[in-house]
Amino acid sequence: MDEAVKWLKECMEVFPLLKKHNITCKYSKLPKNVLGRVKICYVEEKDIDTRALLIEGRRRVSITRKRDDEYKIEISEKLKKVKEPELRRQVVEHTIIHELLHIEENDFDVIAEDYKTRKKKKIHVKAFKEEVFRRFNQLRELCKVPVIENRDDLDLAINKIVTSLEDKT
Repeated sequence: MDEAVKWLKECMEVFPLLKKHNITCKYSKLPKNVLGRVKICYVEEKDIDTRALLIEGRRRVSITRKRDDEYKIEISEKLKKVKEPELRRQVVEHTIIHELLHIEENDFDVIAEDYKTRKKKKIHVKAFKEEVFRRFNQLRELCKVPVIENRDDLDLAINKIVTSLEDKT
């Protein structure tokens, strides 16, 4: 089993509402400043207006897209370069928790909007970051790892790790 899948299963322990969803996780090549992202699976249904086609000779097709209960979390491949396995695990789990919270809050319609509109809505407000921090500490407690007292310290540590990876490439 891939380490990302294993760590996803651990992270799911602090997201009981998401157990019914089919969520997968893997390392992927992502843009430079992106540690993780979620892809949503859609089911497309095409319907043709038979009357319009057969009588009027006009083709009218309607396409309906429905969101499936399947999500794919992609983690940046550059995180594989973190040599120490426990350190890599903590950074990847933090990223997975961030993406799982997006799934739980179902804020994909806002994310898909134009960036200028999205920026005004501020998806990553302080409350979102605090919730990620709280869930991350919950997971650490379950894994019997000491909790982190300050969110800013955690953000600084993760940023330092990611920056050191960028310096090596």
